[in-house]
Amino acid sequence: MLNFRLLFEDMMRNIYLLTLAILTGFTSIQAQSIAISEFNYNSDTYNNSGDWVELHNYGASAVNLGGWKVKNELGNTYTIPGGISLAPDAYLVVVEWIDTFLMVHPDVSNYIGSTAFSLDNMSGSVLLYDGGGALVRQINYVDSVPWPRAADGYGPTVQILDEAGDENDPENWIAGCVLGTPGSAYADCNYDIIISEINYNSLLGYNPGDWVEIYNRGASSVSLSGWILRDSRNNNAYLIPGGTSLAAGSRLVVSDSLESFTVIFPGVTNVIGEPTFHFSNSGDAVRLYSSDNTIQYTVRFNDKSPWPTDADGNGFTLENVNEGGNPNITESWVAGCLFGSPGNPFVLPCPNSIQTYDPQNIQVGPNPFTEMTHVSLLDATGISEIRIYDLQGTLIQYAQPMNSYYTWNGTNQQNLAVPSGMYVMHIITQGGANAIVQVIKAG
Repeated sequence: MLNFRLLFEDMMRNIYLLTLAILTGFTSIQAQSIAISEFNYNSDTYNNSGDWVELHNYGASAVNLGGWKVKNELGNTYTIPGGISLAPDAYLVVVEWIDTFLMVHPDVSNYIGSTAFSLDNMSGSVLLYDGGGALVRQINYVDSVPWPRAADGYGPTVQILDEAGDENDPENWIAGCVLGTPGSAYADCNYDIIISEINYNSLLGYNPGDWVEIYNRGASSVSLSGWILRDSRNNNAYLIPGGTSLAAGSRLVVSDSLESFTVIFPGVTNVIGEPTFHFSNSGDAVRLYSSDNTIQYTVRFNDKSPWPTDADGNGFTLENVNEGGNPNITESWVAGCLFGSPGNPFVLPCPNSIQTYDPQNIQVGPNPFTEMTHVSLLDATGISEIRIYDLQGTLIQYAQPMNSYYTWNGTNQQNLAVPSGMYVMHIITQGGANAIVQVIKAG
């Protein structure tokens, strides 16, 4: 006889296993719609929110996060309390210390914590497990290229571009805006006060010093009194003088050498200075803080591609062409016109007054020389000005020949013989074109 009881039990067991498989698969599908969309592993020194991780449900169904776990690479674990569900397109921030987080982000309410553990400032992992213990996300990050450098203590956070993409591809992450966007979607920075131009490594022989241009793209005048300009080092700080105000649509240049800047740009008067630090030729940060040390702006630039390399000692500057966007995206910057446009907007086409003169029309000789060398423009174009610099960028000699040739006898402006070595001649024609030639004075 058939044992109907055993048959019934087998049937119910199969139904249970099938249901469990379906539910497990459904839970797995749901889990895959939860992304780590943003994290903060190293805050700006003066605006420390603690470390935090943002979760985003980019799926179509709500997901119960009760019992899920957030871990770091050391195995430190925070278990999400029961009863927490994340609706479609909703965000949740898991914070290290609630009090610390709210000091910087008092308007954010969709947070949980405290985890009481941090993320490593140099290299680490952020791991997310579902309620069944399955690993849902694991991000392994470092604080160096190719990961976004600006997120390493300069104010921005690390934000994902494609939540369904490779979470361990550094190109799938960007450094966002200062302080990040915890609990909400990424948006363009849309700062009113921005850094619109940076000169960090001048052309040899045409050295106005390091300078940055501040631009007010907002609708109202802004007092910059007591604002602070920093590079990547906290101790390098320039205090903008009291009484400094920037009208809407206006620009202000901050130069580390007013004398050198004025020699090169005598017509630019909206300039202040002088910071006691210089920007690194191998890449640096430019940060702006309001008078209460609240960070307002950060860009972390580099001298290597994909950043514009012509700005690295080739006579060009970094020009911000995405003024309302994210300055830490390389596409926001171009190498503009030769010698830049300090105190003025960047406009294309570049003005003829800074076009280069054809080097084939320049004759220099003898070179090397011992007593004197002659510079001639072969097309008879007149020389308006000629400036001679040493390799440290110091102006050695200045002349206004107003004809097509010039003779240099190897002396400085005090008529004293200069040491042997290489010197750079910057020639400006009467048509306003520029040329750079190098000469060597023999011993």
